[in-house]
Amino acid sequence: MEDSGLGPLEAAVLDLLWDTDEEMSVRQAVEALPGRTPAYTTISTVLENLRRKGWVDRRRTGRVWFYRPLRDRSVYAARRMHGALTDSGDPRTTLLRFVDEMSPEDVDVLRSLLADVPREEDA
Repeated sequence: MEDSGLGPLEAAVLDLLWDTDEEMSVRQAVEALPGRTPAYTTISTVLENLRRKGWVDRRRTGRVWFYRPLRDRSVYAARRMHGALTDSGDPRTTLLRFVDEMSPEDVDVLRSLLADVPREEDA
């Protein structure tokens, strides 16, 4: 898959698709974007960019394209977190500060998940 860096409008359109159980046309996306009135062509371009990047798929019915997400929010969030760690220049300190901000319940989940990850020397 290509780079997961998405612009604000791409992320907003993906949020729309994630929030619905139905495929969405460009017109439906334009009408559903909260607080915005982007041009039809703008949203059409955004959806095509998302398709090119591997985030959405499309299906044609008659003359209308309908889009659906290929990946969920957790994939997007994980890629953003990875990017933040990479961009920080000091992943160890950044992770420590991130864990300091986590709830005790989330720390327990993280510990449990890490316990299941094999170490390199074990592999």
